[in-house]
Amino acid sequence: MTRFLKKNAKLFYILFAVFSFLFIILSCVFMTTYSRIAVDYTEDFLISGKPTVLIGLNTFCINTGISYAEIYGLMFDVNAVLQNANNMMLYLGAVSLVMSAIMFICTNATRKKYYISNLVSGVVCPSVCIIMSIITIVFIILCVGEVNANYDLLNWGSLANGDYYNRAVEQFKAGDTSAFSVNATPLIIFIVIIALFIVASGAMIAYAVYRYLDTRKELSNVVEEEVNADITEDDTKVELSERMVDANV
Repeated sequence: MTRFLKKNAKLFYILFAVFSFLFIILSCVFMTTYSRIAVDYTEDFLISGKPTVLIGLNTFCINTGISYAEIYGLMFDVNAVLQNANNMMLYLGAVSLVMSAIMFICTNATRKKYYISNLVSGVVCPSVCIIMSIITIVFIILCVGEVNANYDLLNWGSLANGDYYNRAVEQFKAGDTSAFSVNATPLIIFIVIIALFIVASGAMIAYAVYRYLDTRKELSNVVEEEVNADITEDDTKVELSERMVDANV
C-alpha cells in the first residue's frame, strides 16, 4: 500500500486539481440541464417562466386536476433544491482549487522530505474537501428524491411546444412517457464523480501521513548513526590513550 501511494503521489495531486475544475464545469452543466424547468414563483402568483414551461404545466393541470398554484409552488420548490445543490458543487470546485494551490505551494507532490507544514497542508486541505463533498452529496441526494417524486410534473414543464408537444400530450393520455427527458441520471453521475474525489482525497491524506512518518524515521536513523559514530570515535581515543600509558610504563 505504501509503495502504491509513493509511486502514484503525483497522479493523486493531478487528479485532485482536475476534479476541482470538473466540479466547476459540472455546476454549469447542472444548471443548464435543468434550466428548462425553471420558474420564478411567489406565494401569490407566477412571476416568470419559459413559455414552453408554462404551456406544459397548464396542460398538466388540465390533465391531472391539480391547481395551478400548487403546481407552480412544487416547481419552484424543486428548482430551489436543485439550485442549492448546484451552488454547493460550485463552492466545492472553488474551495478544491484553493486547497490544490496551497498544496502546490508547499510542494507536497514532489518534496522528498516532509516537514510539519507538508503534513498539515496534506491532511487539512483534503479533509476540508472531503467534508464539503459529503455535504454536496447530501444535497444532491435530496435533489434525486425531488426529481423522482415530481417526475411527471418536471417533464411536463420541459416539453416543447408545437407538433412534438401535441404528440407528447397524446402519448401522456395513452400512458406513454417515452417523450419525457428529465430524470435523475445526471445527479447519480455527479454523486459517483464526487465519491471518486473523496477516495482520491483520502489517498492524499494517507500519503501525507506516510511521507511525514517516513521522513521522521529517516531523520531518527541519521541522528542515531551520528551518535554511534561519535561514541565509536571516543572509544578509539580512550583505547589509544591507554595504550600510550602502558607503553610509557
